[in-house]
Amino acid sequence: MARIAAIACIVLMVAACATVSQRARIKDRLVVFGLSEDRAKCMASELDRRLDRSDLVHVADFIGELNDATSAGQALDALLGIDHPAAAAAIARASIACAFTR
Repeated sequence: MARIAAIACIVLMVAACATVSQRARIKDRLVVFGLSEDRAKCMASELDRRLDRSDLVHVADFIGELNDATSAGQALDALLGIDHPAAAAAIARASIACAFTR
C-alpha cells in the first residue's frame, strides 16, 4: 500500500511540475509580447486555472507565433489561426480579469 502511495505522489509531483513550466512559458512569452511582468503573471495564472495542460501548450505555442511575427500580416494570420475556442475564450476571460488588477 505504501508503495502505491509513493508512486502516486511521484506522478502528482511530475504533473505539477509540467503545469508550472507551461504557466512559466506562457508568462515569459507574454512579457516578450509586451505585457508587464505583473500582468503576464496574472494572465498565466488565470490561464493555468482555466485550461488543462494540453490547452496550455496550445496557448503558449499561439503566443509564440504572435511573438515570431515580423509583420502585421503575419500577426493577423497568427491571430486568425487560433482554432481552439476554449483557449480563445480563456485568453479573453484572463485578459478581462487581469485588466482590473494592479
